[in-house]
Amino acid sequence: MTNSLGAWKNAPLAYVLAEVRTEMIANLKDYQPKIGGRFRDEYPIQRTMHAAKLVASENQILIEPSQDSAWEFASPDNRTGVILRSNGVVLHATTYIDSIDFLGRLQKVISLVAEEIPSVYVNRLGLRYIDFIFPHKNQLPEIYVDPRLNPDLGLTNKDDNATATTSIAVYPMENGTLTLRYMRGPGKPELPPDLKNLSLEKSQLMNQSPESSVTAILDTDRIYTRTPVEPVGRLDPVWVREKFELLHKDVSEAFKKAITAYARKEWGGT
Repeated sequence: MTNSLGAWKNAPLAYVLAEVRTEMIANLKDYQPKIGGRFRDEYPIQRTMHAAKLVASENQILIEPSQDSAWEFASPDNRTGVILRSNGVVLHATTYIDSIDFLGRLQKVISLVAEEIPSVYVNRLGLRYIDFIFPHKNQLPEIYVDPRLNPDLGLTNKDDNATATTSIAVYPMENGTLTLRYMRGPGKPELPPDLKNLSLEKSQLMNQSPESSVTAILDTDRIYTRTPVEPVGRLDPVWVREKFELLHKDVSEAFKKAITAYARKEWGGT
């Protein structure tokens, strides 16, 4: 990433994802060819994605193929992609200039989909940022994040710094929630399990080798949902852009509160 949550010189951002969740579009296959044609100039790499579903029984959870298909349209460098599926649209990226550029791209994508598919209704929005924390040699992640994120009870040998810990905090927000996940452990950080099958080229941070034996991940996820009394609205690109700007503001505030003054200085934040 070249930038994270503003104009930060040494940004820790490894991956960003924005989702517009819609009501089910049963006949999406009828619209896909024309949408794919319109995406081709900016996202010429096109591939079909086969969905899967979880089936739970008393003894186990199985992953079974789903009949639903999704399509991904990626940029020439395969670092920005649009996923079109029957219940929504996703824009995700492993390269990032700033939020203005990213949300502008999202608005452009949503405008195209809204033009091609009539009567699409939105019920949820989501914006997610994954930050990889690479301490310098002889440093620990604690120097970068608020100590309240690290649930360390001091049960291990004081000289063993490779303790793996995870904390999850869910904050009620206007029309939704903000979830902050912090994962600390030995070795190179990786994307969370639900993002493992990444089709895009990896970002620079994903390929970076750690100097320290311990690294960390900060996963910030802001969800906006319509209230039960709020009418489901049509897919409006302007409305979507305005809501995502508010979501980004919440994510940015959470990120800045989660890190230390040292981290801000190290990453070039203001």
